[in-house]
Amino acid sequence: MKNDTKKFTVEVEMQERWIPHFLGMLKTMQQLGSQGSSRPVGIYADGDGDFRPTFKWEGEGLPEPAKPVKAKEDGYFYDAG
Repeated sequence: MKNDTKKFTVEVEMQERWIPHFLGMLKTMQQLGSQGSSRPVGIYADGDGDFRPTFKWEGEGLPEPAKPVKAKEDGYFYDAG
């Protein structure tokens, strides 16, 4: 397993009411990593509603986005293994 660290930038545009929930998800991901805990973390992507975020990212030598490990009616799951 490769343990190289790389810094990159993600630009996000979304409805203001979703921002605290999105940031909460990121904060939880960071806390779990710091604690060495493993848990699924997600956000309800309400495409029928107003959750229509757009993302742009940049960084040198970034790989293509991964495909989900599990994709079902109830959501998508990503895991680097």
